[in-house]
Amino acid sequence: MNNELLHHLEQRINEAVEEIGSLRKRISELEMQNYELSEEKSEMQSALNQTKEQQSNWESSLSQMLNRLNQMDAK
Repeated sequence: MNNELLHHLEQRINEAVEEIGSLRKRISELEMQNYELSEEKSEMQSALNQTKEQQSNWESSLSQMLNRLNQMDAK
């Protein structure tokens, strides 16, 4: 009976060790995925900021052109 109990406990410990190893591997995978997503987010944020700056520049240019046209019409 004692040997059976020890054997059963040994099996449970081995299963737990395997599960811990599996969980550590999954954590590593998720950490890498998180890093990659953070990099992608940063790149997308940078692209968005550039697009916003371009839009602002275009709006400013259009506004200047409209002002010039209005000044020409007023003369």
